[in-house]
Amino acid sequence: FLSVQFGHGSNIGVAVSLPGNSKAMNLALGCWVMLGVCIGLPFTPWACRTWGASRVCAVCLVIDVIAILMMMWPGITLHQIYAVRFIVGFFEAPFLPYLQEWLARFGKHTWNVWNAILHAMVPVGECLGYIVAQELVEAGYSWQYAFAGQAAALSLCSIACCMYGGRKFLDLSFEKSQVFVADESLNSDSNSDACKEGGDCDSSVMDEVIADPEVEYPVTEKWAVYWATNVSLSAQLGFLSGAKYVIRDYARQRGFSVHFIVFAFSTVILAGPAIGGIVAMSGSVIRPDQWSQHKKTIFFLACTSSVASGIAVMLPYTPSTAFWPALFACLVAAGGVYPAAQGIINIALTANRVIDASVYQVQCNNILFAMPLPYVIGKCMDIWSVETSFRCVTFLQVLAASGFAFSLVVAACTEERCAWRRLSAHSQPIFEECGAA
Repeated sequence: FLSVQFGHGSNIGVAVSLPGNSKAMNLALGCWVMLGVCIGLPFTPWACRTWGASRVCAVCLVIDVIAILMMMWPGITLHQIYAVRFIVGFFEAPFLPYLQEWLARFGKHTWNVWNAILHAMVPVGECLGYIVAQELVEAGYSWQYAFAGQAAALSLCSIACCMYGGRKFLDLSFEKSQVFVADESLNSDSNSDACKEGGDCDSSVMDEVIADPEVEYPVTEKWAVYWATNVSLSAQLGFLSGAKYVIRDYARQRGFSVHFIVFAFSTVILAGPAIGGIVAMSGSVIRPDQWSQHKKTIFFLACTSSVASGIAVMLPYTPSTAFWPALFACLVAAGGVYPAAQGIINIALTANRVIDASVYQVQCNNILFAMPLPYVIGKCMDIWSVETSFRCVTFLQVLAASGFAFSLVVAACTEERCAWRRLSAHSQPIFEECGAA
């Protein structure tokens, strides 16, 4: 997964480094890989059910490596790069859904830790590719060497996984145990005991909690909470991704050199979200893998994203000496959002729909932000100015904070409705007895 994300970061590094009069055409490199993912994702659940998730990913992995090597074609043109990146995105579509299902199966006892590690590979891989591609261009070498390195690393890692894991740990076809949080009351005594044993429980959420170190799922799909959190996370990822496309030109406008920008931004985009993510996934503040605490998790999301949005809107007004520390503080606050929201998204549609939940999440992010955003930012830079583009990117953080606040309202309203339904069910026999009397 780190190797895959390295390619995405290299793609961004190439896009911001290419010469030309149109920023929109250059930054559109980031659109085509996401377009491929968008078209490939709808086929993922069907293909995984038909042939098995591990088999589908193995075939896509081989084709993906071949497509990456096509970037080495001598004299490849911009439009040919568009086509290759589309093919890469199409065949990389099943990777994240498969990894989410794999994590729910084999990492369920330490889900917090391994979910944080898995999703930490996104900024780490992208930043490594972002640095390597730009430094190759600045040093006078071809950016294509970055993709050659990616293909080699991805091939070696995949071979190592197959040799070590084999079918025992890579095949997800056998049955798995599931831990649910029931929607309706079965035994109030067991509820209190479970809360004592399991720690901090929100008693207004569920009447019974099965205390277990594994991941907790709701019995029924929570679509309203899922989509509210999903769209908000997409806006958050839009801010983090959009910053990569605009920061080089914006920071140069403020007087920083290219080398300083590359390393300063790579440092803050790695260290900031890492610190925020560690806090979110430590288990000491929230437990995103426990549905009984989902309102607490969403409250955490609303708070951290609001802090990040407050800092983000002030970035254009900060002096140059305070710009990078302020951006670092913003990314620390924003860093806690991704792993915590990912936990809500992964479990909200029950254990049977982990792959579906991941597919919908990636598709939502791609359609709303990841696919159109690079071209929109480039067009904004062509028509207006770099500073206007940067302000538009910071607005995405404000949008994310507003979305998580709305998610909290949705979660509260949903549980109020469930509580009313349970009370109605309990009172029904009483009314029937009174009527009979």
